[in-house]
This record gives sequence, C-alpha cells and structure tokens, in this order.
Amino acid sequence: MVKRFEVFMCDESGVQKPCLIISPNEMNDALPYVMIAPITTFERRLPCRVVIGLKGKKGQIALDMIRTVDKGQLPQKVGILPEESHGEILNILGKIFSR
Repeated sequence: MVKRFEVFMCDESGVQKPCLIISPNEMNDALPYVMIAPITTFERRLPCRVVIGLKGKKGQIALDMIRTVDKGQLPQKVGILPEESHGEILNILGKIFSR
C-alpha cells in the first residue's frame, strides 16, 4: 500500500528516479494511480521547492513538477519523509492550489 509522504523509486521510460507521494491516503487506497513530486539533486531557489536530506544526500522535492503515475511505476519503496517536512509541503501545496 502506498502512503502520503513515502519515497519511492519511479520508473519513467526505464529510468528510475526518486519521488514523493503527495496524494492523500484516501485517494491512494481507492485509485490505481498516485500523485507524485520528483526528488532532484539539481538545486533551484524556488518557493515551491523543499530541501531535504535523504539517505545522506541533499535534494529538493520539486512541487512545481507534480504529476500522476500508475502505482505499477513504483517498484521500490526507499523510505519515509521525516515528519518535520510534512507541514512545509502541505503549506506549499495549499498555496499552489488555492489561487
């Protein structure tokens, strides 16, 4: 089962890249797809990017690049985002979708 704030590898055209599940658990449980935000090591100073550390590496959650993928494209769970980042992500998502 896929949960919000879990980090998965996402298979896109044969290339696996890390992503964060951002869709609510109610949607994740009911639908065959999930909403994700890619995690990148390419740094950009944007208000829609959240800096994180994951497995000893620095990265950014790119909330400006949200997309929907089939759960079949998520072959491997990598981890769970620390709770201290959840509020910041939800705040940014609220700003993005409330305008």
